[in-house]
Amino acid sequence: MKQSIFVLALVFVASSLVACGGGDGSSSEGSSEKLPRIAVVPKAGDVEFWKMVQGGVLKAASEETGYEVVWQPPAIGNDRSEQIKTIQNLIVKKVDAVAVAPIDAVDLVKSVSNAKKKGIKTVVWDSGLDDESAYESFVATDNFQGGVLCARAMAEAINESGSIGLLRFVEGSQSTEQREAGFLSEIKKYPNIQVISDSQRGGDEVKSQEVGARLLQTEGDKLDGIFCSNQTTTEGMLLALDKSPFKDKIKVVGFDFNPYIEESLRNGLLAATASQDPFNMGYLAVKTSINLLEDKPVEKLVDTGVSIVTKDNIDAPEMQQVLFPDYQKWIAGQ
Repeated sequence: MKQSIFVLALVFVASSLVACGGGDGSSSEGSSEKLPRIAVVPKAGDVEFWKMVQGGVLKAASEETGYEVVWQPPAIGNDRSEQIKTIQNLIVKKVDAVAVAPIDAVDLVKSVSNAKKKGIKTVVWDSGLDDESAYESFVATDNFQGGVLCARAMAEAINESGSIGLLRFVEGSQSTEQREAGFLSEIKKYPNIQVISDSQRGGDEVKSQEVGARLLQTEGDKLDGIFCSNQTTTEGMLLALDKSPFKDKIKVVGFDFNPYIEESLRNGLLAATASQDPFNMGYLAVKTSINLLEDKPVEKLVDTGVSIVTKDNIDAPEMQQVLFPDYQKWIAGQ
């Protein structure tokens, strides 16, 4: 059996490096071997969700031979222009495949499409693009269905009656907009539930806490529930709620999972959250990229799964496998 060749480079690129098209951050051994390169571009690198994705990327890379896998977050997390620069830089470096989690469904179309036109295999993951012709496969949670499940969880939490609000994520993020659309579509089926606020937008945890606090100040006495469409809006809203007089009144249903969200589920501050499978998402993003490079058939949409987590089911063995993948083992061993 041939000796496996595996090179993995973790590249954290400074903004100046991305802008000027500097070195690709690969090891000297990887460069001399001239292995086919797969670049995985998340929206950010410093949030628990993306670390879980990174663990899945590393696991997939460890199973393959003859590929160099590069983890390359934008220099500034959740910044459209920085992610565009990152992709442009990868095109210049002539990577063989790029797997991108687009920060914006519209603004990233041109960059990803340009990569495809240059012969680079293109996979998008986590969030989609408005132009499906820009990529060859989409690896993601069924975000609309995730929103539907969150609406059902909200209805159960407030006994199918009351007034609710949404704390949305930034405009242009297709994944969260699909969750919000799914939530609103499903919640309409409950005639005794009214949506009285759905225009508030968070961002990172700090901004989400600020916006959440304002929402509580203006509408807290009227609200029975709040839906938050990603990890940072969920965290920010919970931090604001915990300091408010409404913590025992308002039911929050969130999206994503991390230690603080787990703590909030267990202590009752959070009613439920939708958990994606970020580890599996990273794993499948790499595997799909490799299948494209090897001219194997791939699905246009690869569903990575979503589950509703509550205080009652969090300790179930099947839920523990999804929530607590051993991603740190892969990161520590790279």
